[in-house]
Amino acid sequence: MAVFVSASDESAGKNRQDQFIFAGLIASERDWAEIFSPAWQRLVLDGPPSIPYLHMTEMRRKSWREEQGLLVEEAERRIDEAIAVIEAAKFLFPIGVKVSGADMCEQFMPFRIKSPKRKGVVFEPDFLAFLGYAMMALDFVSKENKDCEKLDFWVEQNGKITDYIKDFHADLNRAFTELGRPDLAKLVGELLPVGKERMPVQAADVLCWHTARAQNPGKMDQPSYRRYERLSRKNGWLETLNRDTVQQLADSLRACEG
Repeated sequence: MAVFVSASDESAGKNRQDQFIFAGLIASERDWAEIFSPAWQRLVLDGPPSIPYLHMTEMRRKSWREEQGLLVEEAERRIDEAIAVIEAAKFLFPIGVKVSGADMCEQFMPFRIKSPKRKGVVFEPDFLAFLGYAMMALDFVSKENKDCEKLDFWVEQNGKITDYIKDFHADLNRAFTELGRPDLAKLVGELLPVGKERMPVQAADVLCWHTARAQNPGKMDQPSYRRYERLSRKNGWLETLNRDTVQQLADSLRACEG
């Protein structure tokens, strides 16, 4: 039996009405540690000059590049290497969820989700998008990796939003039971908020950043679009959650409150 790890990231528009993307990569814990991470360290992070991590927003920020001693050309080369490592890792399976922020807000305006560990009521699009992503990720390992014992979820630590997702992760078992998928509930592993130095979440950031921008390709620069084309050729799942699916997911979360 094996433990698998999903490393994921999210990207939102300028407001809650915009499209929301939750995307990640899945592999066995062993493949992440023994094959992917050494290659990422050698080809992406090691220098000269070495960098502590690759994060798309910061790689494109002049002040951060100057702190690391990176020229623009070198930063672009590192991003190309990151794409190449993801592309070459045949064991990596990408999963993405697209959902309308307007649809999510419509479902939750009359019903505010309560955090099981915190006072008050909260709602952020991350909750519903994470539930949709988790359902797809668990469905994948249940069908394609029969030796999977558990699927752990790694997400980049992002303040209070990540803390809330961590709280709601505790209700995934009940949520999937409400959705009629107890087979997925038994595969739910741990949720681990991690720092940017963890290489799997760096790869997830690269995937999510390009996937989000590819939804409006007319505004992408050519190098970024070519990189997305390479990522899109990997065998994976990218699904748009329609309004009916959003309602089903919302109902399952509300049922967990009862």
